[in-house]
Amino acid sequence: MEENLRETLLGGQSFSWREEDGVFTAVLNDHVYRIRTLSDAASDPFLYDYFDLGYDYAAAREAIAKKDDILREAVESTGLIRLLHQDHWTAAISFILSQNNNIKRITGLYRRLSEKYGHEVEKGYFSFPTAEEMAGATEEELRALGTGFRAPFILDAVKKAPLLDTIDGLSFDDSMAALQTIKGIGPKVASCILIFSYQRREGFPMDVWMKKVMREYYPDKTPEYFHPYEALSQQYLFSWMRSKG
Repeated sequence: MEENLRETLLGGQSFSWREEDGVFTAVLNDHVYRIRTLSDAASDPFLYDYFDLGYDYAAAREAIAKKDDILREAVESTGLIRLLHQDHWTAAISFILSQNNNIKRITGLYRRLSEKYGHEVEKGYFSFPTAEEMAGATEEELRALGTGFRAPFILDAVKKAPLLDTIDGLSFDDSMAALQTIKGIGPKVASCILIFSYQRREGFPMDVWMKKVMREYYPDKTPEYFHPYEALSQQYLFSWMRSKG
């Protein structure tokens, strides 16, 4: 069973990581992390939680593969992937940036926000800015960084950042509704935030790739078909469809 760390880190869940010569690097938790394999993460309490290493992804992957032939192909072609457990604020802004965007461009916007509003952790490595660090940001500044129509959404998220700490105890539907009170967050972005920050495994974001998957392969199915692995099934299908182009 091959662990596909590259797809987990660079496949659209997070925009914090970059790969150089087989080493994955990110500034998280006010620290520069450099890893080659997940064995490099297992002994660090922060990374253990970040990579959700306490969850049995091998068993989940096996169960998903047994569901139908499409999922089996998606699972076998992708390898083992995980659902990252990211900081609420970072995930919220990351997926606001993801709207009508691609991974390369989102990663670039993430980096520019870090360099403009974050702080240098090591030479050339900047933390993603907190809501407090972005409190003085203006729409003009954000647009100059390339955020475009997303700039006012980011500013509204800055104002409403305390909301993100109220989500954990809510039902999935109430969590979705609460997140969508932030300007620019719709069902797809809210679902991504819930999966990749709040570990809500019933999320099933519907972007252009997943709409294509559902239309072509599951025209008579709803996300409930993939229960209890909605989020992980979605991520396998998303990765598989992107690889097919």
